[in-house]
Amino acid sequence: MRCFVNIGYLTKVNINSLNSGESPGTNIVVIKRLQDSKGDYYVYVSGQALRYYLKETMNELGMPLTKIDKKGKYKINASAKGKERYKEIVRNHPDLDLFGFMEAVREEKEMALRRWSPVKVSPLISIYPWKGESDLLTRRKEGQAGGDLVKVEVNAFNFMRGTIMVDVDAVGSYVEEGSYVDEISYEREMVRDEKDKENKKRRLGWLIEAIKNLDGGAKKARLLDDLTPKFVVITKQKAGTPIFLNSLHVSEDGSINIMLVKEALEEYKTIIEESTVGIRSGIFKNEEEVKKELGATTVNIAIDKIKEWLELGSS
Repeated sequence: MRCFVNIGYLTKVNINSLNSGESPGTNIVVIKRLQDSKGDYYVYVSGQALRYYLKETMNELGMPLTKIDKKGKYKINASAKGKERYKEIVRNHPDLDLFGFMEAVREEKEMALRRWSPVKVSPLISIYPWKGESDLLTRRKEGQAGGDLVKVEVNAFNFMRGTIMVDVDAVGSYVEEGSYVDEISYEREMVRDEKDKENKKRRLGWLIEAIKNLDGGAKKARLLDDLTPKFVVITKQKAGTPIFLNSLHVSEDGSINIMLVKEALEEYKTIIEESTVGIRSGIFKNEEEVKKELGATTVNIAIDKIKEWLELGSS
């Protein structure tokens, strides 16, 4: 039976410009945003940016990242070819194991080595519409007195929601992507000794700690913000269905919609094996009701439950 960990979360932003979009000119930095059918704009942080933030945080916590050469290619520590090379890469490169890779070998007639990412993320999307807020900075040019004013669009006093899905069985495994099954399962093939088992536990531990301590975003020199989760609902599941993507909402008065969360937990109870909820103090208006109705504990205690479910031990 497959094992997935699903983390739905809300974070509260202050004033930031986490992820820039394509700017129409040199004197404006556009924030990433999308328009809905009513004409409202919602700020988002791309999945690519969020994965980068996760990897950078894991690196800060001690996980080595694979180096990249001047041509933009990974410096791979592996000497074998084909499936054996794939397994060497997974064993020797924690970040490529967790976040996937593709390696094309031009001199060979074989297909490129490709790994689906066991860690999947949704973009972060704002709960409230963007109101057109912006900040100003001065961009100086050589020989110019003063400088040009540049408008930087910002996301201010908003909540954002997202989901992280972890395919636990795929971590450390060789996955035959064409057949959608583990051709060589982690337990049968990749775990040759206790060191391999500990490597898998360590990598999952880094990921869990990175989610608790998420650090990232653009314009941090003067628009530093806190991306750590302020509310989480976490499940251990038999299938990788992202059941909380449309179940997290915060009303205009700052209250979490408890009914949506309870409904998702009830509707998908056939695939849910374990569940937990965490909330940060002083953020949401109905904090006490969330604790009563959902049995919420603190955010970090809830996230650490994953370690118990997966028998990873303490950090």
